[in-house]
Parts: sequence; structure tokens; C-alpha cells
Amino acid sequence: MQTQAASKSGGSRIVVMLLVMVVAMGGGIFVALKLLGSAGKSDVGDLEALASVQAQLRAVDACRIQYNHWPRSHHRQMHRLSVFITPCGASGIAPSSGKVKLPESWAHDALAFEAERSSVTDDWSILVNSEAVPFPVLLAGLSELAPIVVRDAPGALAKMRADEAEGNAKYEEGLRRREQQRQQNQDSYPSR
Repeated sequence: MQTQAASKSGGSRIVVMLLVMVVAMGGGIFVALKLLGSAGKSDVGDLEALASVQAQLRAVDACRIQYNHWPRSHHRQMHRLSVFITPCGASGIAPSSGKVKLPESWAHDALAFEAERSSVTDDWSILVNSEAVPFPVLLAGLSELAPIVVRDAPGALAKMRADEAEGNAKYEEGLRRREQQRQQNQDSYPSR
């Protein structure tokens, strides 16, 4: 009897250890993918030629701007006319982002970059794959994109926050209704 209990206890420890290892490996894979995602990218945010872009984007109340960063071509085409802006303090694997629409006449499809910073008082790190995006394309695209982002980012972020608040309210209402229904179901039984 005691041997059987010891083997069950040992077996459950092994299962727990295996689960811990799987979670740790998953985290390691996530970190590796994150690092590989930024591999080949150079920070060009401090280049003198981008000083006017840097000055314009300083006014944006966000800590991440992404354009054409999707690794798969069908996502690039789908979001060709969208710039994604993530506010400072956003957390999670896929934090909520505002979407700034670019004009239909947008002609800088070869542009791809991510800009990030730690706070709204910092300068932007502009990360670009210099092997894939020529500097003249980056300069022309960012020069045209910056004023659009500065103009439209506040509205895009406000819409994102409103959509998020509406989604949260619907979720809370759903929880309230389920609890109310559960209570009604329970109360429908006669007392003993």
C-alpha cells in the first residue's frame, strides 16, 4: 500500500516537473522568436537625415509604431494602408493598437519598419531591415507617413480605447447575465 502511494506521489512529481519544463521551453521559444523577429534590423532613429521625422513623431502619444512588419505577404497586402500605433504602458503578447489609415494614393509599399520607445519623452528607435529596405525608400516613406500619423494617431487611439471599453462592458454584461441566469435556475427549484 505504501509503495503504491509512493509511486503515485513520485509519478505526480514527474508530471509536475514535465509541465514546468514544457512551460519553460515555451517561454524560451517565445523569447527566441522575439529575438529572431528583431534580427537583421538596425536602429536608424539617430540618423541626421531622419531628424525632422523624429521631431514630428515625438508628438505622438504612443511607444510603438509599426508599418508593413508582417512576415507573411498576404498580411502585408491586407494591411498595406494601415499603420499600427500602440500606446505606452500597453502589455500582453498582443497589446491593443490603434490603426491609422493611409491614403489610397500611398505609394511606399516597399517601406517596412517598427519604431519604439520606452516613454513619450524618449526619442524613437526606428528599426528597419537595411538589407530589405533601401534608405531612400525609408526616408521618403517616413517623411510622408510622419505627418499623417501625427494628425490621425489621437483619433485612432481614442477609437481603440472606446472599442476596448465597449468590449469590456459587453463582457461584464455577459458575466452578469450568466450569473443572473444561474441564480434564477437555482432559485427555480423548490426548497426542501
